Amino acid sequence: MSDFTAADRWIADRRGELTDLLFELIAAPTENPPGRERRAADRLAGFFDRHGIPWETFEAEPDRTNLVACVGAGRRALLLPAHLDVVPAGEGWDTPPWQPVLRDGRVYGRGAKDNKGPAAACALAAACAHRCFRLKGRLLVAGVADEERGSALGLEYLLREKKLQADFAVVPDTSGNMKKIFIAEKGLVFVEIVSHGRQAHGSRPELGCNAIWNLVELLSRIRAAAIPHVPHPLLTPPSHNLGMISGGSAPNLVPARAAAVMDFRILPGHTPEDLLDWLRGLVRAAEREHPGARFELHPQALQAPIEIPEEHDLVRVIGDAAAEVVGQRPTLHGSAGSTVAKQLLAHGIIAVGFNAGDEGMDHMANESVDLQELLDYARIVVRIAVRLLGRE
Repeated sequence: MSDFTAADRWIADRRGELTDLLFELIAAPTENPPGRERRAADRLAGFFDRHGIPWETFEAEPDRTNLVACVGAGRRALLLPAHLDVVPAGEGWDTPPWQPVLRDGRVYGRGAKDNKGPAAACALAAACAHRCFRLKGRLLVAGVADEERGSALGLEYLLREKKLQADFAVVPDTSGNMKKIFIAEKGLVFVEIVSHGRQAHGSRPELGCNAIWNLVELLSRIRAAAIPHVPHPLLTPPSHNLGMISGGSAPNLVPARAAAVMDFRILPGHTPEDLLDWLRGLVRAAEREHPGARFELHPQALQAPIEIPEEHDLVRVIGDAAAEVVGQRPTLHGSAGSTVAKQLLAHGIIAVGFNAGDEGMDHMANESVDLQELLDYARIVVRIAVRLLGRE
C-alpha cells in the first residue's frame, strides 16, 4: 500500500467540497480591473477555517486582497501562488460566466481554469496535507491579487514587503494537463518608441519633418532585423510584436509626433538591457539616414528570461509525483509567455510552472476545467509537499 493511499482516498471523498469551493470562487466576480479580490479571498478563508488552517490577508489597496494560508512548521517552505483575479468575461458564452455550471465532469465559468480551479485544488491539497501528514516544513497556499495586470498589488507587493518567503514554488498558472513542467520562460520587454518631427502644412510637406513616416521607417528596420540570441532547446526564437501605434491630428498637417509600443520576447543568455542596446543601434542608424528624424525609447516593462536546471530536485519531485498519479512523466517545456515565476526567481525562490487544464483555455469564452484533473492535481501537490518538505 502506498504512503499516499489514505491521502488519495481523503481527496477523492471530497469531490463535492472541491466543486462547491470552485463554484463559490467563480460566483465571486473579480474582473481585473477593478479586481476586488476580497470577494474570492473571503471564500478561500471560509474553506481554510473549516479545516482549521491558519491564514493571513495583506492588501496594498483596499479590497485588493492577498490571502496566504500555512500548513506545517519549520524553516523550509513550498509556495503555491494561485491568483484570484480574472480577465473580463467578454462575449460568446453559452452559459452566464459568473454562474458556474457542472456538465459532463467539467466546470464552466470565468476563472474555472485561470486560475480559480487550480486555486481550489491547491486549497484542497493543503487541507489534505493538514489532515493526513505532519509536515516538517511549511506548505503555503497564496490566493494573490492583480496577476492579470502585472502583479503590482499582488505577488510583487508580497515579495517586496517581505510578507511572503519560500524556498520553492510550483506556479499553478500554466496548462498541459499535468503532462508538462515549464522550466524556462522568455524575457519580456515592452518599449514605447516616440518619433519627433516638425509640423507643417500638409500642402508643403517639404517644410516639415513627418514623424509618422520616420516611425514607419524605423519600425520596418526593426521588423527586418534579427534579434541577437543564442538558440534554446525549449524555446522558440525571440520575437517582436507591434501592438500599438498612434500619431497625427489631421490629414492636412505634417505630424510632429508619433508613437508605437512594441512587445519583445527574448531568450536566456540575453538581458532586457541587451535588447535595448540593440534597439538603440537601430535608432542611431535610422537617424543618420533620415536627417531631422529623432527618436526616444521609453521602456515600459523589463522582465529577464528565466531557466531552472532540468536536474533540480523540484523538477524531479514534480515528475515523480505526476507519474505516480496520472501514469505519465511530464516532459520539460519553455514558455513564450510570462508567469509569476519571474518575480519569484528574482527574489531567490526556485519556481517552475506545472498545472492541470487544457491548452488554449485561458481567457476564452466558455472557459472550463475537468474536475477529475483538479482532484488529481491536488493528489500530486500533496506528494510534492511531503517529499520536498519531509514529514514527522
